[in-house]
Amino acid sequence: MNDAPAPFGAPAETANPGEAGGFFETGRPRIGGLLDPVRFDGTQTAVLNAVADTIIPPDPRWPTASEVGLVTFVGRYVTPSGYRNKHFPFAEEDEFKAGLDRLGRSFADGDADARTEAIGAMETAGDPLFEQLRALVYYGYYSRPVVTLAINRNLPAGRDYHGPPLPYGYLQTTEPWDEELLTQAQENGSYLETADVVRVDLSQLSWTT
Repeated sequence: MNDAPAPFGAPAETANPGEAGGFFETGRPRIGGLLDPVRFDGTQTAVLNAVADTIIPPDPRWPTASEVGLVTFVGRYVTPSGYRNKHFPFAEEDEFKAGLDRLGRSFADGDADARTEAIGAMETAGDPLFEQLRALVYYGYYSRPVVTLAINRNLPAGRDYHGPPLPYGYLQTTEPWDEELLTQAQENGSYLETADVVRVDLSQLSWTT
């Protein structure tokens, strides 16, 4: 792998990025992604914005996906070239950029129907790039403060919504499961691995009183 120092995660959650899992390849991934985002050229940027507007079509009541800074967000969650691809959404820089290049300027300049057809073909083919783009667009869009405000304004059930989704899950409260933690859990309770779960025959039970 790359012999250069591992890239730092975003600094917001760690005062000293080299400590407590601040490095990209060690410990937990940092909330907020990379401190120094992966950068995209002009065509790749245009493709990403076109993908965003295809997955989340523009609507006058909502912020336009291509106008809320998704390209920088995507760059923070793509694994830099030469480093282990171990964090969600498992998008490695070289392969990810190659996929954007395959879509190319014709995709970026195409009309909505042509772009929708191209994205649909990727989904049907099971292209990993589709899964990566969909996840990054959704997480990026719904993490933008302006989108949170639109949810509060446009949806009766969204008036109390105040937090974006977390691409890495609830890292502040969920500890990684390792052998030590599993042992502790077994001391105070029980844990059954999925492979050991068996079906229980309930046919002889009566559900009436």
